[in-house]
Amino acid sequence: MKINEVYTISEIIEQGLVEKQIKEIPAKVFLNETKVYFFEPVSTQTMRLYSIINKRSFFL
Repeated sequence: MKINEVYTISEIIEQGLVEKQIKEIPAKVFLNETKVYFFEPVSTQTMRLYSIINKRSFFL
């Protein structure tokens, strides 16, 4: 997945990402085994990937 690209929700799920419910961040957060992906909604069916960080950094 590339930053600043737009993805549908089904494409995100197909990549094996699992949504994490976060209250303090105005974004959609998805996790995989090692990374955290931050998306902003573009429309009701698409989201733009704007950041990827290491999962360990996110939970510190």
